[in-house]
Amino acid sequence: MRPTIIRKIRRADTDAIRTLGELGVATVHEAQSRTGLLRPYMRPIYPTAKVAGTAVTVSCQPGDNLMIHAALELCQAGDVLVVATTSESTDGMFGELLAVSARARGVAGLVIDAGVRDVTDLTAMNFPVWAKAVSAQRASEPTVVQARQTLLPKPLAQC
Repeated sequence: MRPTIIRKIRRADTDAIRTLGELGVATVHEAQSRTGLLRPYMRPIYPTAKVAGTAVTVSCQPGDNLMIHAALELCQAGDVLVVATTSESTDGMFGELLAVSARARGVAGLVIDAGVRDVTDLTAMNFPVWAKAVSAQRASEPTVVQARQTLLPKPLAQC
């Protein structure tokens, strides 16, 4: 599958977001025929975490947060970054550095079906996060491959 970045994201109505945020998860869940809950293993990193906003969804390779970086470039104030991996991962794919970038763009919070790191810093920032795991194991950095060819002169003829 080829990576695709959708640049034009249709945002939810701000009044609807505000209303849903005020109602709370249990009320919204019941009102929409008991659908839309996170999996039970998805936990907030601090007990008072709360967020409502337009979901900007991201699909990542396990342990690779490159697409999170790409998605942050498209996020607007009030968006919630929602990250899934193509297979099981508990690596800390999001931490304090990405949270600072997210906060600078006005991102309201993160839901990630993988691990996060730097939870003390994220909590101090009051950056709401729901994650599958907390792990200091960092995401891999994108690998840049550079091919080099060394040209050597032909051997000199011996006299």
